[in-house]
Amino acid sequence: MNAPSLIKYLPLCLLVLGARAEDFTLADGTVLKDAEVLRQSSEEVQIRHAGGIEKFSYTELSPELQQRFEMTPAQVDARKNAAREAAENKRIAREQAKAERERALKEAQAAREAALQAAGKYPRYVNGAEVIRLCSAFLTLDARVAEFLAAEWNRREALRMELPADAERFASDAAALRKDFEQDRAALAASKTEVEKLRTQTQAQSAELQRKDAEIAALRAQVAELNKELGRAEAQSDNSSSGTVVIDRPVYVPTYVPTPVIVPGCGRRGHSSHHTRPHRPTPARPGGHIPPPRPANSAHTIPRR
Repeated sequence: MNAPSLIKYLPLCLLVLGARAEDFTLADGTVLKDAEVLRQSSEEVQIRHAGGIEKFSYTELSPELQQRFEMTPAQVDARKNAAREAAENKRIAREQAKAERERALKEAQAAREAALQAAGKYPRYVNGAEVIRLCSAFLTLDARVAEFLAAEWNRREALRMELPADAERFASDAAALRKDFEQDRAALAASKTEVEKLRTQTQAQSAELQRKDAEIAALRAQVAELNKELGRAEAQSDNSSSGTVVIDRPVYVPTYVPTPVIVPGCGRRGHSSHHTRPHRPTPARPGGHIPPPRPANSAHTIPRR
C-alpha cells in the first residue's frame, strides 16, 4: 500500500484503535463496555462490546457519538440526498443512452434502406394483416398464426438480403409467437384427423350402398326373368285351350262290342247257327299321350272332354 492510501485510511485506523478501550454511551443512557467499531455505513454502525456484537442506527447514538462518527441527522440526510441524486442521474444517463442508441439504430436502418433502395435491393417485409389478405382466397388464418408466418417470412427475407440484425429481430418475434402457432397447428392436425376418419366412414357407407344397389339390381333381374317365364306359361295355357288336350293321367278307352255277325251254314246240317267274332281289348294308354286322329268312319273314337 502506498503513502497516499495510508494517509487516507489513517483516521479510521486511529478511530478503531482508540475505540478499543472506550465505553460508548447511547442516546437512552445505555453504556457499552469495552466497545469497538467493526463496521460503519451511511446510517448504521456495528459495535462489538462486552455484551456481544450489535448494529445501532444513527438515531440510537448519543450526539457525541454522532459527531464522532459523522452521523448527525444533517449529515445522514445530506448523504441520502446525494445518493438519490446520484441514482437519478444514473437513471437519466441510462435513458439518454438508450434513446441515443435507438436514434442511432433508426438512423442506421434508414441509411441502410436508402442504400438498398438506391441499389434496387430492398427487402419485402410483410405483417400479419397482409398475410391474411394474401391467403384469404385459399384458407382462413388465425391472427396469431398470420403474425408468426409474417415474422418467419421477414426473417428469411432478411437473411436473403444479408441483414443479420433484422433477421435476429424477426427470429425473436417468431420464437415468441411459435407457442401459439404450435397450438393452432396441433388443433388443425386433430381436425384433419377427424375429417379423415369421417371421410373413411363415408366411403365405407358409400361402398355398402353400392353393394345394396347391386343386390337390388340382381333381384330386379330375377323378377323380370320370372315375369317372362310366367308370360310364356300363360301363352302356352291359352294355346292349349284352343284345341290341344293335355292328359296328365292314364286314359282308359272303353271297349267297343260290335254287333254279332251271323255266319250261315256254320252249324250242323239242317240247323242254322251263328258265330260271334272275338274282340281284342284296347290297351290303356299312358297319361299325357294323345292318340293320333282316326278316320271319320272309324268305329273307335276318343270323346273330347
